[in-house]
Amino acid sequence: MNLKKIIFCIITGLLAVCAFPKINLFFLAWIAFVPLIFVTIRSELKGSFFYGLLSGFVFNAVGLYWLVPMLQFNTGSYIQALIAACILWIYLALYWGMWCLYLNFSQNILRKTLQDNSYSNVILILFSACMWVLLEYIRTYFLTGFPWMLIGYSQFKFTEIIQVAEFTGVYGVSFLIIFCNLCFYFWISMQKGNKYLYTALALIITFSIFGAVRTYKFRFFGDQEFTVAIVQPNIDQDKKWDQFYKDDILFNLKKYASEIAENKPDLVIWPEAVLPGFIPEDKQLYDITKYIVKTTGSFNIIGSPYNENYRQFNAALAFESSGDYKAVHKKNHLVLFGEYIPLKTLLSKFFGVLTQMGDFAKGEDTDIFDNGQIYAGATICSENFFPDISRNFVLSGAKVLTNHTNDAWFFNTAAPHQHFIMNIFRAVENRKAVIVSANSGISGIVEASGVIVEKTSSSQNVLLTGKFLQNDFKTFYTKYGDLFVSACAGLLLALLILFKLRKRIIPKS
Repeated sequence: MNLKKIIFCIITGLLAVCAFPKINLFFLAWIAFVPLIFVTIRSELKGSFFYGLLSGFVFNAVGLYWLVPMLQFNTGSYIQALIAACILWIYLALYWGMWCLYLNFSQNILRKTLQDNSYSNVILILFSACMWVLLEYIRTYFLTGFPWMLIGYSQFKFTEIIQVAEFTGVYGVSFLIIFCNLCFYFWISMQKGNKYLYTALALIITFSIFGAVRTYKFRFFGDQEFTVAIVQPNIDQDKKWDQFYKDDILFNLKKYASEIAENKPDLVIWPEAVLPGFIPEDKQLYDITKYIVKTTGSFNIIGSPYNENYRQFNAALAFESSGDYKAVHKKNHLVLFGEYIPLKTLLSKFFGVLTQMGDFAKGEDTDIFDNGQIYAGATICSENFFPDISRNFVLSGAKVLTNHTNDAWFFNTAAPHQHFIMNIFRAVENRKAVIVSANSGISGIVEASGVIVEKTSSSQNVLLTGKFLQNDFKTFYTKYGDLFVSACAGLLLALLILFKLRKRIIPKS
């Protein structure tokens, strides 16, 4: 293997990571892939896959470094944690390897098939960007999905450019980044490559102007303003399920309720699994919860473990201001090894905290919570990874979205920041305000424009108050979902068919 090429691959991985929290140099994503593209196009087919794998491994190992302390806490073993993290980093890096393999293979085929290099380059740029989108989409849902750090998420600070997500989802932002990286590569590598530079700049400027207009339209967008109190109790993960600390946790929740009651907000949002037990199985806890809600005098949405017909769920529950229970949402998408363990008899000894709680069952509802004024779709923790869950809530009538999470698993790392920014894209995709309550992480309010209105720091004990606007607007993305991804897949299929037909029509010389 070529040392220079290896260094270029590492540079791409590191530059791409620097575009994400906590470093936040988002502009680096637009040039980060140029070194990797340089290496890929100048390598043999097998070598291109290896270089992509290497670059992807660096990106994921550095960006998802927090997997090691999180898994170590869960398993009690640093070696087990490191092995498990490496397996996941390698799996995620495979997508980079497959993309580089496609890029190398395509450019070889195009050069042989098309005599005009400029024409073949244009096709290569377009279809390689489509392939990246398709691979990100597969990664989002395949094997339960792990859509953490999709390249489009790096642009959460570039408010204008992410407005395209209203039509394409986050994948459209990823497409633009990869497309421009390829343009910048051809600009640098070709003698008369200025047209590629102008194309990339024209795209960025055009979508930025379009985005500025859309951002302005959806600032302060809504029919009616409401007040909200967001609780971030910062309960340590090692105390959360220890019955010794149950009374202390409930005492603190009551203190929050009393403080909230002084302002009487329209809505109170509590984090995922904030209650130290199962509702309604634990009758004492259930009664205390009703007391807490009644004390606030507000409409409450509370994250809690929930028991029904001998099945346990990770749930969010709605309570009227009177303290009466109203409805429940049971988490639709469970985290593998985080909320359920396959082959539990064999593997449960490696997952201490989860073993104490037991496996959760999967819910299927997308019912909204309402009190006649507020119409909320409540996502629980990782449900905000998956755009379809949020858009289904909006299709069910949600006028505001909430996210209830427990990021204490991640400690004070980059992970809570990486998790929070996904809410920005759910806001833009559906043009709904998103209210986030994290046990220990980042809580806040994101406008329908994708602008962060309020935000807490991670690992702090905070009661955040603010305002939000509701609306019943339905975006293109809300109505039609990932049509852009389907278009990318269709283009790739069309290209394959064209090459097959051309090969049959043109006789061998």
